[in-house]
Amino acid sequence: MNNVTDNATVGDQATVRDFARVSEHATVSGHAVVTGNAIVAGYAIVSERAHVGASARVSGDSTVCGYAIVTGAAVISGNATVTERATIGASARVSGNARISGSAIVTGAAVISGRAMISGDVKIDGRAWISGNAKVSEKKHVAWKEFEALSGWYAITLFMQEDGTAGFTWGRAEGNDLRAYLVTTGFAARGLDAAPLEFLAAFEKVNNIGVGE
Repeated sequence: MNNVTDNATVGDQATVRDFARVSEHATVSGHAVVTGNAIVAGYAIVSERAHVGASARVSGDSTVCGYAIVTGAAVISGNATVTERATIGASARVSGNARISGSAIVTGAAVISGRAMISGDVKIDGRAWISGNAKVSEKKHVAWKEFEALSGWYAITLFMQEDGTAGFTWGRAEGNDLRAYLVTTGFAARGLDAAPLEFLAAFEKVNNIGVGE
């Protein structure tokens, strides 16, 4: 089997083995390793001592470097960067201009998008979705829990943003003001706002958001 096709480049000390494929304009360099059924495509770069394995896919203009690990059925796309000792696994997705670094772990069905920055020893899992201008460097900077919505139960994810405020995602919605969202979408009128507001208040308290205002 030809593991490297199209205009892809694999450096002399890099390893591509098993059923892994490197294609299009992708680059694997340094001591990076691509194994299993993993795919590295597009203009993606896997470098240094990074490892992409299992059924993971790295594409677009994304970069996986340092000692980062991408495994499971994880997908890295867009201009996303996974670096240092970060691990992306299970069915997690990292896209947009997101950056995952430090010893952060993103797993489960979690989604990191937009310009989100995840670092430190934070672990994101379940159905959490972090987006926008999120800046999460401590465990307390993010929280997620399922709540009743208009058409079922969906996870609300709260996260610290660059400006020190709380951003949120819920179902397909994302924004900077969960309180306003609950009013404008009719959740408050239907009495579905109490539990999410309590969740938000607890998050703001632990992160000192709104103190002194």
